[in-house]
Amino acid sequence: MKETDFITQNKKKWARFEKLASNKNNDPDEVSELFTEITEDLSYARTFYPRRSVRVYLNQLSQGVFTSLYRQRKQPLGNLFKFWAETIPLEVYRARRNMLTAFIFFVLAALVGIISQHFDPEFVKIVMPDYYVTMTEENIRNGDPMGVYGDSPQVSMFFQITINNIRVAFFAFVGGILFTLGTYWVLLQNGIMLGTFQWWFKAKGLLFTTFLTIWIHGAFEISAIVIAGAAGLTVGNGIIFPGSYTRVQSLVFAAKRGLVIMLSLIPFFIMAGTLESFVTRHYLTMPSAVKLLIIFVSFAIIIAYYVILPFVVAKKFPEKIEVREIPRFIPKREMIWHKIRKPSEIFTDTFTLFIEAVSPLSRIFFNLIFPLMVVMIAVIFSLEWGRFNFNMTWYASFGVLFGTGNYFAWYKLLGWCIPFAMLIAASYYVIHNRTKEEGLIAGYFKFLSKYIIWLYLYALVIYTIFLFSPGFILFLGLFIGPFFNSIPSIIIMDNVNFFKALGKCFDLGKGGYGDLLLSFISSICIVTLFFFLLHNPFELGLMMILDDFLKQTLNTVTNDYSSIIQLVHAVIYMLYFFFAISIIMISFALSHYASIERKTAKGLYERLENFGRRNRSFETEIDFE
Repeated sequence: MKETDFITQNKKKWARFEKLASNKNNDPDEVSELFTEITEDLSYARTFYPRRSVRVYLNQLSQGVFTSLYRQRKQPLGNLFKFWAETIPLEVYRARRNMLTAFIFFVLAALVGIISQHFDPEFVKIVMPDYYVTMTEENIRNGDPMGVYGDSPQVSMFFQITINNIRVAFFAFVGGILFTLGTYWVLLQNGIMLGTFQWWFKAKGLLFTTFLTIWIHGAFEISAIVIAGAAGLTVGNGIIFPGSYTRVQSLVFAAKRGLVIMLSLIPFFIMAGTLESFVTRHYLTMPSAVKLLIIFVSFAIIIAYYVILPFVVAKKFPEKIEVREIPRFIPKREMIWHKIRKPSEIFTDTFTLFIEAVSPLSRIFFNLIFPLMVVMIAVIFSLEWGRFNFNMTWYASFGVLFGTGNYFAWYKLLGWCIPFAMLIAASYYVIHNRTKEEGLIAGYFKFLSKYIIWLYLYALVIYTIFLFSPGFILFLGLFIGPFFNSIPSIIIMDNVNFFKALGKCFDLGKGGYGDLLLSFISSICIVTLFFFLLHNPFELGLMMILDDFLKQTLNTVTNDYSSIIQLVHAVIYMLYFFFAISIIMISFALSHYASIERKTAKGLYERLENFGRRNRSFETEIDFE
């Protein structure tokens, strides 16, 4: 059949589809029928007209049919109901063993608290703050043992309690990343505290009174901690038992499953905060029957949703119980260096390069740079041990370690710039200058010996500006950042000294200044965000879990536990700097290449050499002659 006859015979059908494609309220049956016919036409065209425009047209048309046929309809209410009635119960069912493990471990921890308090009446002062014990004893003497619940305004107490409950559950969940140890610690700590608290009141003859008071809100609050613990164990077991996946893939899948369970706790956090703030404070005037009813209904809701419903849903949908996760395939692509990148492209390519380079970077860091940092930490601790031997704020500890503020010392400034310069060199060496012919460490030493002096001077200048510049100067420094960030790249790629690189950086940074500034600010925001995950004013920093664990573990062993905690902080900061400096330097390198491309169009000229050559992957005018 001639192409013209083929088009004439089918053009009405194709026009009909184009009309349906523009109408959202189309007939699915008709669209399905057209899908079958058009794919047959496409198959015919691929066979007899492979290089004609009709094949391209039908290919686009069939894709449109597929999209129209399988487009996901927006059903917000239906999807929301399905999430709570099916998705969460199935996820809880899959985590049922973790749920049982968390519950048993929490009960055993509570028994430890009960037994410890029974044999040591002063044990309560170890697990509870002294001021809380003193205040409660005063309330008991005044005939209001649970008076703590009526001391704060109701609304402010609601937000405070709810945030605290979320914080504890968050620690239990995130603690799973530490191979489940963090989760077990949160469950152990809260279980011992609960058992000790209840048995302390039992010794005072107030067990039944406090039980009816605490569990008004505790049914939801304690249950949420246990369920969050199960979510944390799900994450941790994903790391420990990856199966056929890599540990990273298994962690991602487990974190997604655990996060679904955590999201289910949001209403219970709110209900626990509401009951504790608005109801528990009336325990003295509230009838015991009402208290028992609230406690019974609360536990009934928890058991119905997290114990009974998962088995019901699993029985109803047995085919959905087993979920086979498919790792996302990310094809490896060749990095085009000489290219004008938008800030979003620099952001994406930075993390792509970092992921590809993290293995060799880690080898260099832990074999060469980290030991040097450990030596620096040892020197600081040996000279200033007394400063660490008390409960310092994190920023005071940071200042003593790195010489900021009143804790400045020349040896810190000069000393820290050595490993920082080595890390800058490692970042550039791994992503661009490394060759497979030479060994990683040997090649790095050769590379480092060539540029270390000027990179050290660069690190010294930047560190000095950071230490001595007032806040408004640092803010203004953001605007000259796009110029300064190209200095390491110029030193290495142009093989010049620091002073020549300083002169060239302003000339390169003129073109595309806005994009370079946005990329620079984005890099700073990323590393600041990750530092925010370590420390933040909301007491949700990851280091809070570790600090609490170390304090509770070490305060009965040594009086210098604060110094040990600060030492652990120092090690974590080293790992943070490994991540932060690597990310920033990779971003700086990509920004520098973008500046060079704007200035010289080197990459464009290279691509122009191939321009006009016929590409068999696409039709050209030659194909339609």
